[in-house]
Amino acid sequence: MKTIIITTDFSESALNAARYAAKLAKSVDANHIILYHAYDNLPIGTDLPMTDATPSLVEEQSLSNLRTVQAELIRILGENNNVNVQLVTNNFPLLRGIEGIADEWHADLVVAGTTGRSNLEQALIGSNTVNLASSLKLPLLIIPADANYDPIQKIVFACDLRKVSDSTPVAEIGHWLERLRAKLLVLNVTLEGKNVSPDAIMEQYKMHALLDIFQPEYHYKTGDDIAVEIEEFAKEHDAGLIVTIPKSYGFFERLFRRSISKQLIKKSAIPLLLLRDKE
Repeated sequence: MKTIIITTDFSESALNAARYAAKLAKSVDANHIILYHAYDNLPIGTDLPMTDATPSLVEEQSLSNLRTVQAELIRILGENNNVNVQLVTNNFPLLRGIEGIADEWHADLVVAGTTGRSNLEQALIGSNTVNLASSLKLPLLIIPADANYDPIQKIVFACDLRKVSDSTPVAEIGHWLERLRAKLLVLNVTLEGKNVSPDAIMEQYKMHALLDIFQPEYHYKTGDDIAVEIEEFAKEHDAGLIVTIPKSYGFFERLFRRSISKQLIKKSAIPLLLLRDKE
Protein backbone atom coordinates (compact mmCIF):
# COMPACT_ATOMS: atom_id res chain seq x y z
CA MET A 1 0.00 0.00 0.00
CA LYS A 2 1.70 3.15 -1.21
CA THR A 3 -0.89 5.95 -1.25
CA ILE A 4 -3.79 6.63 1.12
CA ILE A 5 -6.42 9.32 0.57
CA ILE A 6 -7.92 10.74 3.76
CA THR A 7 -11.10 12.70 3.20
CA THR A 8 -11.90 15.23 5.89
CA ASP A 9 -14.62 17.76 6.65
CA PHE A 10 -12.75 18.90 9.80
CA SER A 11 -15.34 17.37 12.13
CA GLU A 12 -13.98 15.59 15.19
CA SER A 13 -14.87 12.17 13.75
CA ALA A 14 -13.02 13.01 10.53
CA LEU A 15 -10.00 14.23 12.50
CA ASN A 16 -10.00 10.97 14.45
CA ALA A 17 -10.13 9.03 11.17
CA ALA A 18 -7.12 11.02 9.94
CA ARG A 19 -5.16 10.21 13.08
CA TYR A 20 -6.04 6.53 12.71
CA ALA A 21 -5.01 6.54 9.05
CA ALA A 22 -1.66 8.15 9.82
CA LYS A 23 -0.83 5.40 12.31
CA LEU A 24 -1.97 2.79 9.79
CA ALA A 25 0.16 4.38 7.05
CA LYS A 26 3.19 4.21 9.30
CA SER A 27 2.61 0.54 10.12
CA VAL A 28 2.18 -0.56 6.49
CA ASP A 29 5.06 1.55 5.12
CA ALA A 30 2.91 3.79 2.92
CA ASN A 31 4.70 6.51 0.96
CA HIS A 32 1.99 9.13 0.54
CA ILE A 33 -1.01 10.47 2.42
CA ILE A 34 -3.30 12.75 0.43
CA LEU A 35 -5.32 14.85 2.85
CA TYR A 36 -8.40 15.97 0.92
CA HIS A 37 -11.19 18.43 1.64
CA ALA A 38 -14.04 19.07 -0.79
CA TYR A 39 -15.42 22.34 0.51
CA ASP A 40 -18.58 21.96 -1.56
CA ASN A 41 -19.48 19.08 0.82
CA LEU A 42 -19.03 20.92 4.11
CA PRO A 43 -21.45 19.62 6.79
CA ILE A 44 -23.46 21.78 9.13
CA GLY A 45 -21.12 21.59 12.09
CA THR A 46 -17.31 21.35 11.97
CA ASP A 47 -14.63 21.61 14.61
CA LEU A 48 -12.33 23.91 12.62
CA PRO A 49 -13.41 27.33 11.34
CA MET A 50 -14.83 27.94 7.87
CA THR A 51 -16.27 31.08 6.32
CA ASP A 52 -19.18 32.16 4.11
CA ALA A 53 -16.92 34.30 1.91
CA THR A 54 -15.97 34.20 -1.76
CA PRO A 55 -14.70 30.92 -3.28
CA SER A 56 -11.07 32.06 -3.13
CA LEU A 57 -11.36 32.85 0.58
CA VAL A 58 -13.12 29.56 1.23
CA GLU A 59 -10.29 27.73 -0.52
CA GLU A 60 -7.73 29.67 1.51
CA GLN A 61 -9.52 28.79 4.74
CA SER A 62 -9.75 25.17 3.66
CA LEU A 63 -5.99 25.04 3.03
CA SER A 64 -5.37 26.64 6.41
CA ASN A 65 -7.49 23.99 8.11
CA LEU A 66 -5.76 21.24 6.13
CA ARG A 67 -2.37 22.53 7.27
CA THR A 68 -3.55 22.26 10.87
CA VAL A 69 -4.48 18.62 10.33
CA GLN A 70 -1.27 18.02 8.36
CA ALA A 71 0.82 19.28 11.29
CA GLU A 72 -0.87 16.83 13.64
CA LEU A 73 -0.37 13.92 11.24
CA ILE A 74 3.31 14.78 10.83
CA ARG A 75 3.63 14.77 14.61
CA ILE A 76 1.96 11.33 14.75
CA LEU A 77 4.18 9.97 11.99
CA GLY A 78 7.33 11.14 13.77
CA GLU A 79 10.68 12.10 12.33
CA ASN A 80 11.88 8.70 11.14
CA ASN A 81 9.29 7.97 8.48
CA ASN A 82 9.00 8.16 4.72
CA VAL A 83 5.36 9.23 4.54
CA ASN A 84 4.76 12.43 2.59
CA VAL A 85 1.55 14.29 3.52
CA GLN A 86 0.07 16.23 0.58
CA LEU A 87 -2.87 18.65 0.72
CA VAL A 88 -5.66 18.90 -1.86
CA THR A 89 -8.80 21.03 -1.70
CA ASN A 90 -11.40 21.97 -4.29
CA ASN A 91 -15.13 22.44 -4.74
CA PHE A 92 -15.74 19.18 -6.62
CA PRO A 93 -18.43 16.77 -5.46
CA LEU A 94 -16.69 14.47 -3.01
CA LEU A 95 -16.78 11.29 -5.11
CA ARG A 96 -15.52 13.05 -8.23
CA GLY A 97 -12.74 14.73 -6.27
CA ILE A 98 -11.56 11.47 -4.74
CA GLU A 99 -11.65 9.64 -8.06
CA GLY A 100 -9.52 12.37 -9.66
CA ILE A 101 -6.93 12.19 -6.90
CA ALA A 102 -6.95 8.39 -7.01
CA ASP A 103 -6.23 8.40 -10.75
CA GLU A 104 -3.44 10.95 -10.41
CA TRP A 105 -1.73 9.34 -7.43
CA HIS A 106 -2.63 5.68 -8.11
CA ALA A 107 -4.17 5.52 -4.65
CA ASP A 108 -4.72 2.21 -2.88
CA LEU A 109 -7.17 3.19 -0.14
CA VAL A 110 -9.64 5.89 0.92
CA VAL A 111 -10.22 6.59 4.61
CA ALA A 112 -13.30 8.36 6.00
CA GLY A 113 -14.99 8.90 9.35
CA THR A 114 -18.43 7.51 10.09
CA THR A 115 -20.15 10.88 9.82
CA GLY A 116 -19.38 14.56 9.63
CA ARG A 117 -22.15 15.78 11.95
CA SER A 118 -22.72 15.73 15.65
CA ASN A 119 -26.06 13.92 15.49
CA LEU A 120 -25.37 10.52 13.97
CA GLU A 121 -29.04 9.53 13.84
CA GLN A 122 -29.77 12.45 11.51
CA ALA A 123 -26.58 12.26 9.49
CA LEU A 124 -26.20 8.60 8.54
CA ILE A 125 -28.67 8.53 5.67
CA GLY A 126 -27.35 10.66 2.83
CA SER A 127 -24.01 11.30 4.53
CA ASN A 128 -20.84 11.55 2.48
CA THR A 129 -19.50 8.29 3.86
CA VAL A 130 -22.62 6.35 2.91
CA ASN A 131 -22.48 7.81 -0.59
CA LEU A 132 -18.84 6.79 -0.91
CA ALA A 133 -19.66 3.32 0.39
CA SER A 134 -22.20 2.77 -2.35
CA SER A 135 -20.25 4.30 -5.25
CA LEU A 136 -16.50 4.31 -4.69
CA LYS A 137 -14.51 1.66 -6.57
CA LEU A 138 -11.45 1.87 -4.34
CA PRO A 139 -11.26 0.09 -0.99
CA LEU A 140 -12.90 2.30 1.63
CA LEU A 141 -11.89 2.18 5.29
CA ILE A 142 -14.57 3.63 7.60
CA ILE A 143 -13.31 4.69 11.02
CA PRO A 144 -15.79 4.96 13.92
CA ALA A 145 -15.61 8.21 15.87
CA ASP A 146 -14.08 6.60 18.96
CA ALA A 147 -11.71 4.15 17.28
CA ASN A 148 -8.07 4.13 18.36
CA TYR A 149 -5.39 2.48 16.26
CA ASP A 150 -3.81 -0.63 17.72
CA PRO A 151 -1.92 -3.28 15.74
CA ILE A 152 -4.58 -5.41 14.02
CA GLN A 153 -4.13 -9.08 14.85
CA LYS A 154 -7.47 -10.47 13.68
CA ILE A 155 -9.61 -9.59 10.66
CA VAL A 156 -13.24 -10.70 10.30
CA PHE A 157 -14.35 -11.24 6.71
CA ALA A 158 -18.15 -11.17 6.78
CA CYS A 159 -19.50 -12.86 3.67
CA ASP A 160 -22.75 -14.19 2.28
CA LEU A 161 -22.26 -17.76 1.10
CA ARG A 162 -24.69 -17.19 -1.75
CA LYS A 163 -22.49 -14.43 -3.13
CA VAL A 164 -19.06 -16.04 -2.77
CA SER A 165 -17.74 -16.35 -6.30
CA ASP A 166 -14.68 -16.02 -8.47
CA SER A 167 -15.23 -12.25 -8.36
CA THR A 168 -14.57 -12.20 -4.60
CA PRO A 169 -11.48 -9.97 -4.10
CA VAL A 170 -9.33 -12.75 -2.67
CA ALA A 171 -6.04 -11.10 -3.65
CA GLU A 172 -7.01 -7.85 -1.90
CA ILE A 173 -7.96 -9.77 1.24
CA GLY A 174 -4.59 -11.49 1.05
CA HIS A 175 -2.78 -8.16 0.73
CA TRP A 176 -4.41 -6.90 3.92
CA LEU A 177 -3.57 -10.06 5.83
CA GLU A 178 0.04 -9.78 4.69
CA ARG A 179 0.33 -6.04 5.40
CA LEU A 180 -1.07 -6.39 8.90
CA ARG A 181 0.26 -9.90 9.66
CA ALA A 182 -3.23 -10.72 10.86
CA LYS A 183 -5.28 -13.89 11.25
CA LEU A 184 -8.43 -14.27 9.14
CA LEU A 185 -11.80 -15.19 10.65
CA VAL A 186 -14.43 -15.93 8.00
CA LEU A 187 -17.97 -15.33 9.23
CA ASN A 188 -21.27 -16.24 7.61
CA VAL A 189 -24.49 -15.11 9.28
CA THR A 190 -27.94 -16.30 8.26
CA LEU A 191 -31.23 -14.84 9.44
CA GLU A 192 -33.01 -16.71 12.22
CA GLY A 193 -35.70 -19.01 10.81
CA LYS A 194 -34.55 -18.71 7.23
CA ASN A 195 -34.49 -21.97 5.29
CA VAL A 196 -31.04 -23.28 4.45
CA SER A 197 -30.35 -23.26 0.73
CA PRO A 198 -30.12 -26.70 -0.94
CA ASP A 199 -26.86 -25.45 -2.42
CA ALA A 200 -25.35 -24.57 0.97
CA ILE A 201 -22.82 -27.41 0.95
CA MET A 202 -21.61 -26.54 -2.54
CA GLU A 203 -21.40 -22.88 -1.53
CA GLN A 204 -19.23 -23.81 1.45
CA TYR A 205 -16.94 -25.84 -0.80
CA LYS A 206 -16.63 -22.84 -3.09
CA MET A 207 -15.75 -20.57 -0.17
CA HIS A 208 -13.12 -23.00 1.10
CA ALA A 209 -11.58 -23.28 -2.37
CA LEU A 210 -11.16 -19.50 -2.48
CA LEU A 211 -10.04 -18.80 1.07
CA ASP A 212 -8.29 -21.90 2.46
CA ILE A 213 -4.97 -20.53 1.18
CA PHE A 214 -5.06 -18.09 4.13
CA GLN A 215 -5.63 -20.85 6.73
CA PRO A 216 -8.62 -19.03 8.25
CA GLU A 217 -11.08 -20.01 10.93
CA TYR A 218 -14.64 -20.49 9.65
CA HIS A 219 -17.62 -19.48 11.77
CA TYR A 220 -21.37 -19.76 11.14
CA LYS A 221 -24.04 -17.90 13.10
CA THR A 222 -27.75 -17.15 12.97
CA GLY A 223 -29.54 -14.09 14.29
CA ASP A 224 -32.31 -11.56 13.81
CA ASP A 225 -29.98 -8.77 12.68
CA ILE A 226 -26.96 -9.65 10.58
CA ALA A 227 -25.11 -6.38 11.22
CA VAL A 228 -25.47 -6.84 14.99
CA GLU A 229 -24.25 -10.45 14.78
CA ILE A 230 -21.18 -9.40 12.79
CA GLU A 231 -20.32 -6.63 15.21
CA GLU A 232 -20.79 -8.80 18.30
CA PHE A 233 -18.71 -11.59 16.79
CA ALA A 234 -15.88 -9.17 16.01
CA LYS A 235 -15.94 -7.84 19.57
CA GLU A 236 -16.03 -11.32 21.11
CA HIS A 237 -12.98 -12.35 19.09
CA ASP A 238 -11.03 -9.11 19.66
CA ALA A 239 -10.91 -8.39 15.93
CA GLY A 240 -9.40 -5.07 14.90
CA LEU A 241 -11.05 -4.88 11.49
CA ILE A 242 -14.25 -6.02 9.80
CA VAL A 243 -14.03 -6.61 6.05
CA THR A 244 -17.01 -7.01 3.78
CA ILE A 245 -18.21 -6.43 0.23
CA PRO A 246 -20.99 -3.81 0.12
CA LYS A 247 -23.45 -5.97 -1.81
CA SER A 248 -23.08 -8.81 0.71
CA TYR A 249 -26.23 -9.24 2.79
CA GLY A 250 -27.54 -5.93 1.47
CA PHE A 251 -25.07 -4.90 4.16
CA PHE A 252 -25.42 -1.16 3.94
CA GLU A 253 -29.18 -1.26 3.72
CA ARG A 254 -29.14 -3.01 7.07
CA LEU A 255 -26.32 -0.96 8.52
CA PHE A 256 -27.67 2.48 7.74
CA ARG A 257 -31.46 2.15 7.60
CA ARG A 258 -32.39 0.14 10.64
CA SER A 259 -32.43 2.01 13.92
CA ILE A 260 -30.70 -0.74 15.90
CA SER A 261 -27.82 -0.72 13.41
CA LYS A 262 -27.54 3.06 13.60
CA GLN A 263 -27.04 2.66 17.34
CA LEU A 264 -24.59 -0.14 16.68
CA ILE A 265 -22.26 1.86 14.49
CA LYS A 266 -22.61 4.86 16.79
CA LYS A 267 -21.20 2.80 19.64
CA SER A 268 -18.80 0.66 17.62
CA ALA A 269 -15.06 1.07 17.86
CA ILE A 270 -14.20 -1.44 15.12
CA PRO A 271 -13.22 -0.05 11.70
CA LEU A 272 -14.98 -1.38 8.62
CA LEU A 273 -13.16 -2.05 5.34
CA LEU A 274 -15.26 -2.24 2.18
CA LEU A 275 -13.79 -4.09 -0.77
CA ARG A 276 -15.15 -4.31 -4.29
CA ASP A 277 -15.73 -7.42 -6.35
CA LYS A 278 -13.12 -8.14 -8.99
CA GLU A 279 -14.20 -7.04 -12.45
